Amino acid sequence: MPNSFALALRRRIVRLRLKSRQSLIAATVTIFILFQIFSFQQGSVAWTPWSHKSILKPGDFLEYPTYDRVPDPTQDIIPDENILGITHDQRNEDFYLGGTLSLTSQSGTPKTHPSPFIYDPYPEYNSRKWREKWQGEFKPCLGPRGRILDKTRFPKPSFGSYEALGLDGNVCTDRYGRFGAYGHDEQTSSVVPGFSRPIATLWDEVNWGNLQRMCFEQNSNRYQTESTEQKKLPLAPPASQQPRTDRSPPSDPKSPQHHSRSAVIIRGWHDMTWTQNDFNYLRSLIMELSLHSGAEYEVFLLVHVLDDSISISSDEDIQRLKESNIPEEFWGLTVFFNNEMLNNWYPKIVEHKAIFQHFQPVQIFSQIFSDFDYYWQFEMDSRNFGHMYHFLGKAVEFAKEQPRKYLWERNAYFYVPGVHGSWSDFSNMVASKMLGKDSVWGPVPAEGMQPIGPAGPAPPVPNPQDDNFEWGVGEEPELITFLPIFDPQNSGWGFGDIIYGFPQEAETPRRTSVITMSRLSRNLLNLMHDPLIVAGQAVVSEMSPATSALQHGLKAVHVPHPVFIDGQWTPKELDKIYNRGPPEKISGTQGSIWEYNMINRIMYRISFMYSSQLSEDLFRRWLGYKPSLSQYTDGSRHEDAEGLLWYDGGVLKEDIYGRLCFPPIFVHPVKNTDEELTSSRPVHGFSD
Repeated sequence: MPNSFALALRRRIVRLRLKSRQSLIAATVTIFILFQIFSFQQGSVAWTPWSHKSILKPGDFLEYPTYDRVPDPTQDIIPDENILGITHDQRNEDFYLGGTLSLTSQSGTPKTHPSPFIYDPYPEYNSRKWREKWQGEFKPCLGPRGRILDKTRFPKPSFGSYEALGLDGNVCTDRYGRFGAYGHDEQTSSVVPGFSRPIATLWDEVNWGNLQRMCFEQNSNRYQTESTEQKKLPLAPPASQQPRTDRSPPSDPKSPQHHSRSAVIIRGWHDMTWTQNDFNYLRSLIMELSLHSGAEYEVFLLVHVLDDSISISSDEDIQRLKESNIPEEFWGLTVFFNNEMLNNWYPKIVEHKAIFQHFQPVQIFSQIFSDFDYYWQFEMDSRNFGHMYHFLGKAVEFAKEQPRKYLWERNAYFYVPGVHGSWSDFSNMVASKMLGKDSVWGPVPAEGMQPIGPAGPAPPVPNPQDDNFEWGVGEEPELITFLPIFDPQNSGWGFGDIIYGFPQEAETPRRTSVITMSRLSRNLLNLMHDPLIVAGQAVVSEMSPATSALQHGLKAVHVPHPVFIDGQWTPKELDKIYNRGPPEKISGTQGSIWEYNMINRIMYRISFMYSSQLSEDLFRRWLGYKPSLSQYTDGSRHEDAEGLLWYDGGVLKEDIYGRLCFPPIFVHPVKNTDEELTSSRPVHGFSD
């Protein structure tokens, strides 16, 4: 039997779909099956039964689950974090001990790179089953090359799982399979084993904004929205705004429905330095999410003009700013805002800095670009090794199926598969611990809410004990986050008491989720916008969406995507450290892991966190960059106040293993995507 190392690695996703097996013209994300990545060490396990396929759908290759509980010799001993962090602060090199050469089952030498597959996570558009559910007809869109788009021993996730979300964790991508079609290494012509270079593209002649708009026009009968013409954000609220209209549901729930549309907002600033990988990643998002889906998503660059002396009041000003700061291919999806705009829109609050009010420009965006049902916000320093259409789609599917009973309590946990077992086991555990305890059930209004009281639905029964985990199942969430949603009051989280305009001040009911990358509904953004513009009521950035959802009784879900830790901590140790507090207030009491500098030696080794070394290590090694002992450009190494070194680490042995091939992992932050390190660091904090 393959060892647990190899088993876990199989749960990973990959890259992009082209609808025809012959027409690989537009942009391909190719993948490898993660079956025997350590064949030269562990023996041979053949994967040839699948080798005749040129296209893989999610689930074509299945293995057994990765959520098995892990035997823990510490049993019920409560770990002492005073020594735990030091004794277990050892890097896990297993992330890097495999690659494309060790994916094959061949026993001879020399080993060769396996043939990649095209990964196709999209539904069977226009099939009978698809037409029974959805309105309109899918029409393939034009791609950047002017043609119609056709279609081990790797560590287990410490938090979250592939199985819980239904993510296809059985395939992986290397850097060429993931970004080769989008310009990675295109300036060279050397032969790359296992990769066929695509047709050259004149990227300067590509207009991604026009391609997205044409794609929508071709598929407009699938949606209720009317248009997505290029707009600019006005410097002040319009004197008269169109009345808001809700999407009308079909008269017959069983009849085909209009598909929802989502804006994908990538945050940036006007004078940011563009790296080649920034180009590659943004192109991949547009292709995977927008053009290949027939405009189910539309990608935007929301750019903060940091220099107050630069005007954005006229079309001419905006064009000059684009020409001087934005790559030409992305002009058509760029939307600017500045501090003057935030002041004019929200004069009743004095705070407009991004660190405290990160959602203000998104709220304005949703008022002007109001044709979307949902708004995803991502940061430019995030990356995903997997296919974004698959990742976001599975996140939404998971969130829709979560019942509201004990939802807020489940949201606060880090789901640790090695302790909690399957997601069903975990949910049952939370339910058993909540018996006889008060639970969030419906709206938790704040005193003096403006301009209206709770807007969400009332619970179907007065007491959650009378609900059989039925309320909320199948309901679209108004908020999706990628880290736990917890009660910041008394948690020690540094921003937890930053509240504006609420009469209860520090007693205001609230929740938060660290990192503002999330999906918000148009309705939720309206409920965040209106109190701010009418009464100056708001909370700090990362509290804003979750607090509005709590007060109005809207469905909010923390999605437990796979998150990895670089260290030697056991699942039971991590659970006892990360899930402190009573079950109704996990992470909401003294000793919460969200207290700054509480356990940085662990926090900074997590693949998705506000500050982390592992996220950048994984991505840079995957890009083929050798580790550097320098964290600063002057050659010195960074040492924090606790004496811990945060440096570019992880081994790279492509001559032995081939190119690193990683499963779908959503990582943040990644500050350095060029080979030469800059002074920008992925690890920061108050102890620096």
